Amino acid sequence: MRIKKVMILSAILMSCFVRGQQDEDKKLFSVNGTDVYDSEFVRVYEKNKDIVVEDERKGFDDYFDLFVDFKLKLAQAREMKLDTASAYISELEKYREQLIQPYLQNPEATEDLIREAYERTVTEVEASHILVRLEPDASAIDTLKAFDKISKARNEIVNGAHFDSIARMYSEDPSVQMNNGSLGYFSAFSMVYAFENAAYQTEVGQVSKPFRTQFGYHIVQVNDKRKSPGEVQVAHIMVKNDSTDLNQSKDKIFEIYQKLEQGGDFANIAKEHSDDLSSAQKGGVLPKFGPGRMIKTFEDIAFALQEEGDYSSPFASDYGWHILKLLEKFPIPAYEALHEKLESKVKNGSRSSYVEKSLARKISADYKVVTYKAKLQLYPSIRDYEKSEDTLLRVQDVIYTGDDFFNYAKDFQKKTKAESYDDFTNAKIIDYYKSHLDETNKEFRLTYQEYQDGLLLFELIQKEVWEKSEKDTIGLRNYFNDHRNKYKWDTRAKLTIASCTQLEKAKLVRELLIQNTETDSIKNSVNEGARIHVLFSKGTLETGSSKLPADYSFSQGVSEIFEEEADNFTIIKVDTIFAPELKELKETRGEVMNDYQNYLELLWVEELHKKYPVKINQKNYKELKKRYVIE
Repeated sequence: MRIKKVMILSAILMSCFVRGQQDEDKKLFSVNGTDVYDSEFVRVYEKNKDIVVEDERKGFDDYFDLFVDFKLKLAQAREMKLDTASAYISELEKYREQLIQPYLQNPEATEDLIREAYERTVTEVEASHILVRLEPDASAIDTLKAFDKISKARNEIVNGAHFDSIARMYSEDPSVQMNNGSLGYFSAFSMVYAFENAAYQTEVGQVSKPFRTQFGYHIVQVNDKRKSPGEVQVAHIMVKNDSTDLNQSKDKIFEIYQKLEQGGDFANIAKEHSDDLSSAQKGGVLPKFGPGRMIKTFEDIAFALQEEGDYSSPFASDYGWHILKLLEKFPIPAYEALHEKLESKVKNGSRSSYVEKSLARKISADYKVVTYKAKLQLYPSIRDYEKSEDTLLRVQDVIYTGDDFFNYAKDFQKKTKAESYDDFTNAKIIDYYKSHLDETNKEFRLTYQEYQDGLLLFELIQKEVWEKSEKDTIGLRNYFNDHRNKYKWDTRAKLTIASCTQLEKAKLVRELLIQNTETDSIKNSVNEGARIHVLFSKGTLETGSSKLPADYSFSQGVSEIFEEEADNFTIIKVDTIFAPELKELKETRGEVMNDYQNYLELLWVEELHKKYPVKINQKNYKELKKRYVIE
């Protein structure tokens, strides 16, 4: 059989890498002096050989001929320097960036972070902290002052001072005067990753060593660790505090509680009496939440409720008085169930930089990397490195200056100079790896080359075939006239199709059509208000149209009822039957255009064979064919 040309062309353009089973790479043919080896042909043929069925010998030969034509077209494209066009280069760069992404993954490091995140999801930390604020690009003097201050606070706590009093004395977190530095319970992704690490790596009852985040220096005292209760969903009734009479709010909430005790419906009472208007209209229902999302009193009582439907006694908060009803508890799911969600958070959150660091460490072993971290002391801040020609980093033979560092780090204002330099180093190592991947990875090189060739061929066909056919209206008309008998209408009919949902309705519609009743009148008679029993469509259709029943033939007048499937009954009324006739160009322009383009391509390929000599190594070709074609 002959291979479908369009399918094969598409396969060649977009085929993925498939490793051929061969002992050695042999020259298969040459085009204009450029050799083509059997491995390249095998790669695309292996991927697409399922298209070749029935006559394997002919299929293989067709595929090979098409592959030779493909190489001829590429020879012309490169001679025309289409591979230097800005649009081609831009499109290729976009594809390369997409293609390279799988090679930038570090699955082992990512999986470790996902596992760590899950373990921290099922185990919560209750901690307090002290913060000494420091800008990311602070001077060395200010950094030392901040470090000394946080160290002094830690020393006083380690030597016996109470954490709460030291927090109020030293902490620059504005909330410290209200909470004494207490953060309550939290788990993975609740804090910046550096803070989370410090909290989980510190034992209960201990105080961490000073550590830095984008906010400044911290110390953390871990007060407790416990199994996470998961999430909970409750409904609540709230009565706001009355600023003039606090007892009035209390009296009202206890009246509501008494009504609940007497069997009152919680949802209805919430709608009528809760002052939280956003939840009242939903019967008091709140979105589910986990620890650390609500004020502590509210959270503690919500998680203390045991059975679904239980409700709490009235309790007070800074906002007023509340009663909670337990709707549902949501335990932490198993690791497998949470894996996808955790993976997304790891890849899109602050942990992603740790994956990048791990990748940079992994691939840097193959390169000579020289860092000049001591030069970070040359200037007080990142801004001062602008236009600096000092060498700050070398990766193989590529040198990066202070100005390169400035342009990379200027958009990361919340990082310290040292952190920005580490990220800069990792990024440039990865950049070098990306730009040289086709030299070190055969799979990537071959796949990328296939796309380069495919995109180049697309640009060439657009110029040599598609644009020419669009502009050459005279040539299109002449081609149509020369092949006029190919473009014909089959028998057609001007008709009305009625589709009904019930057999009784279909019978009624058929009788009305026989009586030449207008379709609008039929719809008024058959349809019952908003309930539609019949739909009509009108037009001119050819014999064999997919809109007609499979066994229907045109016949003047109203047809019998066709039951094509359950609850689908069809009646056809034919008004006029048209005999087969030739089409006009405007009626079949799309089909003619496609045929004309194929014709132009055939002429073009003939010219290419005359222009560029093709030499086939018959011995190697026959050996390769034997591998795939059974004699």
